[in-house]
Amino acid sequence: MPGEKVVMEYKGLRDAAVFTDRRLMVIDPQGLRGRKVSVSSFPWKSITAFSLENSGTFDLDAEMKICGSGWGVCELEFTRGVDVSEIAAFVNERIFD
Repeated sequence: MPGEKVVMEYKGLRDAAVFTDRRLMVIDPQGLRGRKVSVSSFPWKSITAFSLENSGTFDLDAEMKICGSGWGVCELEFTRGVDVSEIAAFVNERIFD
């Protein structure tokens, strides 16, 4: 979108997330080969809450759940090594500003 700035982007085990100054975009390959791709766009004003689960000692990933009015819950998985506290701070700033 013209004038929109990408702030951060992450690739998970299968899906990807793009955080912009206006919205969160989630790219989710479908099926075994991932030829069909689902792209969802969530404006920051529609997000009402989020939760974050850090990766444990034996976990491969961290998980973030984002809740919104009119669409329910979106789950994101981040690979080990991603600074989820940075993501949480950004999301917190965008939805509770």
